[in-house]
Formats: sequence, C-alpha cells, structure tokens
Amino acid sequence: MKFTLDWLKDHLETKKDLDTIVDTLTNIGLEIESVEDKSKTFNDFTVAEVIKAEQHPDADRLRVCSVKTIDGVFQVVCGAPNARTGMKGIFAPENSFIPGTGIRLKKSKIRGVESCGMLVSEKEMDISDEHDGIIEVEAKYNLGDKFIDVFNLNDPVIEINITPNRGDCLSVRGIARDLAAAGLGKLKENTLINNIAGTFESLVKWEKDFKGDEEYICPGVAGRYFKNVVNKESPLWLQQRLKAIGLRPISALVDITNYITYDLGRPLHVYDADKIKGNLKMRFAKEKETCLTLDEAQYECRTDMIVIADNDKLHGIGGVMGGLDSGCSLDTKNVFLEVALFDPISVTKAGRYLKLQSDARYRFERGIDSSSIDWGVQAATKMIIDLCGGEVSKTVQTNILNTNVKQINFNTDKITSLGGVEISIKEQKNILESLGFAVQEQNNILIITPPSFRPDIHDEADIVEEILRIYGFDKIPLTDIQDKDSKKNILNSNLKSFYKIKRVIANQGYLEAVTWSFMDKQVAKLVSDNVIEIKNPISSDLNVMRPSNVPNLLHAINLNKSKMINRGKLFEVGPIFSESLEDRQTNVATGISYGNISEGNWNSNSKDIDVFDIKADLMRILDSLNTPINNLNYEKIENKIFHPGKSSSLRIGKNIIANFGELNPILLKSMNIQNPVMAFEVFTDALGQFQIKKTSTIAAFDNNPFQMVERDFAFIFPDSVKADEIISKIKKIDKKLINKVSIFDVYEGDKIAKDTKSIAIRVLLQPLEKTFNDEEIESLSTQIIDVITINFKATLRK
Repeated sequence: MKFTLDWLKDHLETKKDLDTIVDTLTNIGLEIESVEDKSKTFNDFTVAEVIKAEQHPDADRLRVCSVKTIDGVFQVVCGAPNARTGMKGIFAPENSFIPGTGIRLKKSKIRGVESCGMLVSEKEMDISDEHDGIIEVEAKYNLGDKFIDVFNLNDPVIEINITPNRGDCLSVRGIARDLAAAGLGKLKENTLINNIAGTFESLVKWEKDFKGDEEYICPGVAGRYFKNVVNKESPLWLQQRLKAIGLRPISALVDITNYITYDLGRPLHVYDADKIKGNLKMRFAKEKETCLTLDEAQYECRTDMIVIADNDKLHGIGGVMGGLDSGCSLDTKNVFLEVALFDPISVTKAGRYLKLQSDARYRFERGIDSSSIDWGVQAATKMIIDLCGGEVSKTVQTNILNTNVKQINFNTDKITSLGGVEISIKEQKNILESLGFAVQEQNNILIITPPSFRPDIHDEADIVEEILRIYGFDKIPLTDIQDKDSKKNILNSNLKSFYKIKRVIANQGYLEAVTWSFMDKQVAKLVSDNVIEIKNPISSDLNVMRPSNVPNLLHAINLNKSKMINRGKLFEVGPIFSESLEDRQTNVATGISYGNISEGNWNSNSKDIDVFDIKADLMRILDSLNTPINNLNYEKIENKIFHPGKSSSLRIGKNIIANFGELNPILLKSMNIQNPVMAFEVFTDALGQFQIKKTSTIAAFDNNPFQMVERDFAFIFPDSVKADEIISKIKKIDKKLINKVSIFDVYEGDKIAKDTKSIAIRVLLQPLEKTFNDEEIESLSTQIIDVITINFKATLRK
C-alpha cells in the first residue's frame, strides 16, 4: 500500500515529522516497506526554455535546440517531435543521472553535432510510460524552478506491508485512523461524504439473480446515473497523486475510481451508460460464457463466478475487473456507477482461476467496509460532479443483505493475562473508541461492537491485540519465559524424538530435504489407496495430501543424476496423511539411499547399497534414540512402497517402529527410476516411549574376567520359519548367560529336502560368577537343541 505524506495529511491533522510517522507505523503493526524521497533523485533537473530549435544538418528526425537555463545557454540535440522554439521543458545537465534509463549524461556528439545535456520525457524521469515527446511545462514557471516542485514530487512516498486481516488499512484514511489512535494527531472529517440529491430517475437499474442461500455471494449493489458529463484529463493534483503511487492517469472518470479505491479503500467501477442494453444484473456466469475485460483479454468464466451482465453481454467479473466493451473513454457523456459488495472467498477463487489480479480484487479478498455501499456512492458522486459536471440521478440499489453485528463481552483483565501489561480500563476504552469501536462499560467488562470496516475482529484475543499495538508493544516489560529453577522438560517425549531424529539421521551421512506436504494424486495412488484429497489445491499437480514421504524424495534422484550425482542419501522428517490413520496423519522420518556405497576411486570396491546397508543405518539410528533394538520383532510388510521379498517392518509389542528395505520395482518404474533404491521409515511418535531417558549414554564397560564360550549349531527347518523367531526363542532360554545369538549361514538346495532350509546359528555364552565347566556347557547346548527341535519341528544337522 503506497501513499504520500501530503495525501496522509488530507486525513490526519498532525505536526509530526516523517521519521516519527514512519516509526509509529511500524510500532502499530503497519510495517514499512520503503520510504522514497524523490527530492534527492531529481535535484539536478530544472525548468528551461527552448529559445531556438533548428533542423539537424545530418538527420531528418533530430533538431538542434538552444536551451536557456539558469546556468546559461546550452546546445542540445533532441529527437522529440514536440521540441520547438518558445516552449518550456525540463533540462538535465551534463553529469546528471537519468532515473528512467539508468545512465549518467555525458557531453557527446550526435551525427557530428555537439550535445550538452538533455530535454527529458516523462519515461526518462521514471514518472510514467509516456515517451512520445519531451515534458512541456506551463509558461508560468520560471527558469531554474525545480522539477520536483513543478510536478509536486517533493512529497515523500511511503509504502507499507499490509497483513491479510487489515483490509481497512488498504486506504489512506484507514492508516490515518490508526495513527490518530496512536496519538500522532486528529482524524479529520471526511469531506467526500456529502449526500447530493438526484434530480431524475436513473435510466439504468441494478438487479441481482441469486437464490436465498446464495445472497451472501453479492450482499448488495448500488449506483447512480450521470448524464451530460465531460470526461477529460484529471486535474494536475489528482494525476500527481496517482503517478506518485505508480498508477497511470487515464481520464477523470477512471482516475476518480482509482483515487477513491486508495483514498477510502472503496473499489468502484463506472460504465459508459450508452453502451449498456437494458439494466445491469449481478448473477452467476453461464456455461462457457466469456468476458472481454479492461486488460483487453478474453476470459472464459466458470459457473460459480459472479459476473455483471446486461441484456446482451457480460460487462465485468464481479470483484475482479470490469469489461472493456462498456469502459469509459474521453467521448463518454453518460455514466452509470457501480458500488458493490462481494464475498471475499468467491472473489479469491475467481481471481486465482483466471490468474487475474487487480486493486479491486486485492481489497475485496481482504474484506471491505460493509457500510461503504452507502457512503461509496456519495464519495463517487461528489468527485464526478466536481470534476466532470453533469446531472446525477437518484440512487438505485438492490436489496442489501443485513450484516450481523457481533458484540464482544471483553474482560479487561485479559490485557494482563494475555498481554503481560496492566492498562487502565479508561485507557483501554479510549484506545478502542479512537479506532472506531463502540464501547459500553459494565464494571470490569467492556461490551464492544467492532466497526463495519473491521470484519477481522471476532473475539477477546483480537481486542487485546488492538489495544496492545496502539498502547505500544515496546512498553510491555521483558520477562524471562524460562523458570531457571524448574527442571520440567520443555518438550514432551514425542517432540523429543521428532526433533532429535533429524540430527541422528544426518550423523549417518544423510542430507535433509524439505518438500511439499502435497503431491499429485496419480503419484499418491502408487503408494496408497487411502489418499486425502484437497478441496482447493494451490496447483492441479498438488491436489492430495502426501500418504508417504518416499515419492517426494524419489523425485530428487533423476534431478541429481542429471547433475552427474549418481549416489546419495536423502531424508525428510514430517507428517504423512491417510484416511486409514487414527488421526489421519502421523510424523514419519523417511530416508532413501541409492548408488554405489563409496565414491569411485582406485582403492574403493564397486558395490551398490543394498538392504543390509540400509538396515545397518536404521539400527544405528534407532539405537541412538534409546530404542531396545535387541527386542525388535521382524514382520512382513504389506504395502505398495517396499519390495515384498526384500523388506521388513520392525515391531516392539503392538507398535510398528519402522519399515526398511528395497523399494518396490513397480513404484520405481512408474517414477522413471532405473536403479534400485533402499529406504527406511521411522514412525517418530512410536519412539516417544523411549525418550524418557535424559541422554543416550553408552552403558558402562563390564570387565567380566571369565572366558566366553562359542557354540555353533546347524538345523534343518521348514522354509516358512523366520530367523528372528529362532533368535528370540534361544535368547529366552537364559537371558543372563546367553550373550549373543546370530545366524551365519543359510542353505537351500538339492542336498536337503524340498521346502526346507538349513540355518547355522552361533551362540555366545558368557559366565557371570565362574568359568563354565563341560557339564554346564553341555546342559545349555541341550536346552538350545530341545527348544529349536520342539518349537520349529527342526532337526539337528550332523
């Protein structure tokens, strides 16, 4: 939102300087984007007179001008068609910087004739796009008068960032109101609000065609008919204000609508009434109906878009942009005015779909004053009559949907409990009233009615914010939010695992990626059938919530390969979403690994990363997160993500802790990935139970002096037996004495029976009190053989 200092003072009676105003704007939540003082940029440019203009001896389109300035007479070669003897223009001396071209002037020869300085155009001065001729100034100006004074450019231009809830500050008056409430002056009376009576019945009427439950789409529209107006160039003051904020003056009628949009935050539109057939109607667009808008583009409208139509064609897209066919020109004699209210969400949907932005849309999206349908007509009427003359009809309007006025019962103690500062009830009330709120006091309660221009105010927290920003955030005392004597954990166990796992995975050589929480539905269907669709996606290829982090990480592989990066480890920690999940989402840490296990060099082995490498990474990660990895149970994975024969899930009790393995070849082929990819998924919420420990310290070294004993066994099992079940059964025989159980060989072939497999098991026995004797070793070995043969129908291989 741009405005000038003088423009602000039309609404704010103040003696404060620019720096104070700028600081106050930031303090009350209206962040300063920039402050532009053009007096320094344009200081070298002055009024000069062309005392002689002759044809260039060697160029048909150039003229050699003798230019009289306050510093003397200079010869200037000029190509402007309007350069002539006796005119006054703006002179740029040698060594001056031309803002519109970005060059610094130097004395030069043009077609053999010396040129010292330049007569400039508006485009070269960067004040408009006009470059067909040089600037002409009125004869009343004297030689040496500053360019900034002639064009009133000595007025600083302030630009502020507006948060989406502050539509009221998309107007100079709204900004002035906030500054007045902050103590910088007094808000002046709005001189544009002046009820001018009509002298005849309007020749065009407003109509609406919406069902009862659709009335909110266009709560109302009003207007007036103006006849015998004279549309012309706007007065200089109006042109200068529009140019200062980056708008191009067009004609008085159009400039009035732009001015009121910025001055009062009330978008308007004017129609050439002679180009309208019958009345104008607000309605939904019909199937494949098109509208030619003011940007000279043809748009096909959807049936949920608001359009403005007469008996013949469309004349605008409601809240977004008017139509070209009924636009006003300098020949316009009769005008019909539109002052409407539109549903912000409907305007947003239409603008996004059409990819069409405008000042009107920007304001309607954020919500405008619901009462402006009345005073907007009055403001437009006054300016049109003052600048263009003519006669005005009586006001015509549709029925106006009543806006529910919400009262808020505000407990004044909320300022202390939510804001951390004590403010007297009297001062709270004064602040709110200065912002336009209606306030009634009842003991410790303020009964507050928000003004019609603040649709963003809903509850007590909003009131606290309004009071605090005007009172001054800088006046809130600093408080240490952490109790130094408290030993209470700041993060719960689930959050501990969520944040800690990032560092742990990175320590294994993985690089973190951050991707969208959305993805293409076609890609999502590759990994899950329970996708959650987005009703209003930001893009057609981001139309569902991601059911897994894997596809988003896989997208990086081919991009990396195109940059000659053929190996890598990537991870992402974030939520996934599915209809099958209890809360429809859960946090997952996902990692992928692909390519050669080491960089190619003369001393490296050429080996691709496999399932056992990704498992090793996963085990180190889980161990660092205090997970009892020796208690993990392995189960088959039933999903579309992992290879059904080269993957496993890890479970402790009833909780799935993680999945790991090679990714499904069907998924990889669908995503055009040619090489195998390994992956793991860690469900961080399930790890919360293991984060009660304060640190992940390594257990103290047990200096056991007794000799460890190693025994190997080989059994023939049915091929359906799982290795982890074997290991678990052996460990349970004696958890104290059996130190480690591992499988070191598996054989399947023609030397043993069909549907069987031979598994070789190594067991490490660790005595605790004395060295084992032969009988004790034999006893443990016998127990192991009995447990395996009985529980798995296995036979000892001899």
